[in-house]
Amino acid sequence: MGVNGGEAMETNVKRVGIENGRAAFAFQEVKQAKERLRGSFENYRSYVKKMPSLIQVNGLGQALAFCFQKGKEYKAIYQSLAKWMREQFPDQFSSANQELVEAVVNLSSADYRLWTMEAMALLDWMRKFADGMAKDDAKAAE
Repeated sequence: MGVNGGEAMETNVKRVGIENGRAAFAFQEVKQAKERLRGSFENYRSYVKKMPSLIQVNGLGQALAFCFQKGKEYKAIYQSLAKWMREQFPDQFSSANQELVEAVVNLSSADYRLWTMEAMALLDWMRKFADGMAKDDAKAAE
């Protein structure tokens, strides 16, 4: 195997590692949201599914501002995104208490696009797990 083959394999291993970490994080966040929100988990699930469209139409900053000012289900999504972004991009936060929306509005254009892609990827995993957990509830109710 040539040098390029090894580099491609290493890049793929890193990508898979990042994706697995993102999936594990999303699973834990959705599971915790389900436990905390109980009766309103269906709303949470619906809002998780709507978030990518909100981001595409309005931009990440506007979508986060919307979540920040909304009720507990949107706030749970906002908090999950904030926790993930803080783990992935700790240098972009000026303090431990800085809000995600504040960090986002101070990003360069390139970083803003990167964060948008990262948020969309995390939300995709959150949607899958929220759908799965809702189906588990439906089966248990039968």
